[in-house]
Amino acid sequence: MNILIIEDDASIQMLLKLSLEVEGFHPITVGSVAAGLTELAFGQTDLILLDLMLPDRSGFELLQILQQQYRSIPVIVLTAKNEMNDKILGFQLGADDYLTKPFETRELVERIKAVMRRTRAATASPETIQIGCIEIDHRERSFRIDGKPLKTTSKEFDFLWLLCTNPKKVFTREQLLDQVWGYEYYGHTRSVDMMVNRLREKMKPYDHLVATVHGTGYKLEV
Repeated sequence: MNILIIEDDASIQMLLKLSLEVEGFHPITVGSVAAGLTELAFGQTDLILLDLMLPDRSGFELLQILQQQYRSIPVIVLTAKNEMNDKILGFQLGADDYLTKPFETRELVERIKAVMRRTRAATASPETIQIGCIEIDHRERSFRIDGKPLKTTSKEFDFLWLLCTNPKKVFTREQLLDQVWGYEYYGHTRSVDMMVNRLREKMKPYDHLVATVHGTGYKLEV
């Protein structure tokens, strides 16, 4: 598996490269957003390890670009930033996981494996699902209501895909954090509610399809 490491600290680059090679991965290291985009253009990247503090542009900016051009490639953010707002913003922009430096390389390897398991499981599902007025295509990562396309972020799409593949099943906020965000984030379930509120605004007048189950979580009401 090809892992693109976008990190400007040479010592961390080397540590990650050696650790991942031992585990049988094929790591490629670059030190800037520009170099990362050049590497991505070759189309051989399976996963990205992204530092947020880069010399030419912010990692947050790159996450936005990835959402537009490479949203099928999972991203794990590696950063010294530990502020909760930075973590929330990273996930809202499409990051699949988040590790704060310093971290154990063994934990990173397990998180990489977990992210790839989720990605492969999603790919193995039916590519297109139609339920009532909803049509969702996993390959194209597109969502339509009553034939009209709805622009979604990566996390919004993953949330909708989970609900559409499990119609009427109730998911708790903790389950959604685990299956959509894919990381331990207990005590901050407001991230789910914030995302659902934004998504419902986009879905009007069909916002009732994402139904609240009071005291529990959410489900797709069809």
